[in-house]
Amino acid sequence: MNNDHHEGTTLEYLSQLKLSAQEVAGHFLADSNTLRDGMRILECANRLQTYSDEAYGTFFDTWYCKHRSCPICQWRKSLRYCSKVHRTLDQNPSLLQDKWIFLTLTVRNCEVDDVRTSIEHMNQAFRRLMNREFWKRHVHGGIRFVEVTESFFGNGRLNTMSAHPHFHCLLKVSPSMHAGVNYVSEMQWAEEWQQALQAHYLPIVNVRRMAGEGRDLRNKIVSATRYSMKPRVNTHARSWFLEAARQMRGLRLVEPFGDIRALFTDLDDEALSGSAEGHDQIRQNHSPSVHFWDDSSGSYSPY
Repeated sequence: MNNDHHEGTTLEYLSQLKLSAQEVAGHFLADSNTLRDGMRILECANRLQTYSDEAYGTFFDTWYCKHRSCPICQWRKSLRYCSKVHRTLDQNPSLLQDKWIFLTLTVRNCEVDDVRTSIEHMNQAFRRLMNREFWKRHVHGGIRFVEVTESFFGNGRLNTMSAHPHFHCLLKVSPSMHAGVNYVSEMQWAEEWQQALQAHYLPIVNVRRMAGEGRDLRNKIVSATRYSMKPRVNTHARSWFLEAARQMRGLRLVEPFGDIRALFTDLDDEALSGSAEGHDQIRQNHSPSVHFWDDSSGSYSPY
């Protein structure tokens, strides 16, 4: 059984994720080669023990399937990673005196059965980008997130044969990137990414300056992390979903780099275990409320 600290989390939201998880499980169960995946996801978070405490908020004890395609476990992983980012920023307040940007790097859409090849090419291009003088001069570290979304025709109809792989990047950068003689425009980013991709076209990039300082900046960084790891709640076409899941199996989707990676590695183990110790004390002193998943109502019902 696993537990997580979910401040502000409601059973209603978890119910929405559970419904999405059932849809995902249904896709896997429809294919004889992925029956075990479907059954595993179907059993995720069927029984909840909920604890509430003023200091620790609300947290759940339950069994998580830990399947990459499970929306509940995607959400759980996002919360845990956001907590890690939060703690890293709290333990290293100088990071909030630096400048940050949120960068999205794209490539042209690919066939869904070419997703893995496309991401591997993007990974190689990202390594080339990090070795360019432009990058070494301006970027000190950050976190890269991989996301693959559906592609749609101009009329809004899903293109079941196409996919849109892209990177979201949280970057700690030189102050001069934001203004002054060394200001870097979105066009310059696009040209640098084009060179790294060795592409004959100019890729679309999006650069968003993360203004603010202190707690305000910390919240923006954590929010960008949460956005980049958001759970998939709409699975659309079954054939598209199953092929995309197969293509992405085993790929690393989140990776810190530069001085941020070093700070993650050095993160105080005691700080990470502190909430777990607090949860143990709460379990000893409080009785949980218990809920079971009810298929008939599509929600969690009290025991």
